[in-house]
Amino acid sequence: MRRAVFLGRFQPFHEGHHRVVSEYKTAFDLVIALGSPEKSRTAENPLTADEREYVIRGCHPDIDVVRVHDEDRGEAGYPAWAERLVDRTDAEVVISGNDLVQRLVREHTDAEIVQQELHTPDRYSGTEIRRRIRAGESWRSLAPDCCADRIAEFERAIRESG
Repeated sequence: MRRAVFLGRFQPFHEGHHRVVSEYKTAFDLVIALGSPEKSRTAENPLTADEREYVIRGCHPDIDVVRVHDEDRGEAGYPAWAERLVDRTDAEVVISGNDLVQRLVREHTDAEIVQQELHTPDRYSGTEIRRRIRAGESWRSLAPDCCADRIAEFERAIRESG
């Protein structure tokens, strides 16, 4: 079975992410790559890498989770980042709907790209969950049942980071 990586920030993991993982974990030896693990407690990245992994494991305890740091060197860092993504995960396939990630993987690695199907992206997004938590609105319908309680443990961190 070929090894594939699904990359995301997972701030936090939501129903759309869960559907992608559930769809591809039977077709591939799937690994999840946490992007931007060095970033936390900001409006866009409120959760730490450990917290994000804990949330994901509520739904997918059997899947490897690795961390892939950002380069933060703009275009000059792109080749190193793409190579690191593939090297850290041993992936032959990168599952992504992100145009930049697809371009970098194509230009700087030998990995194949699989264009993921976005599952109702206007509804399921980490941005919307964070917004709702900060506004005191209902958000649980956007998260899979298997990890909603784990996300709830970090509501305060999400509110205070915004």
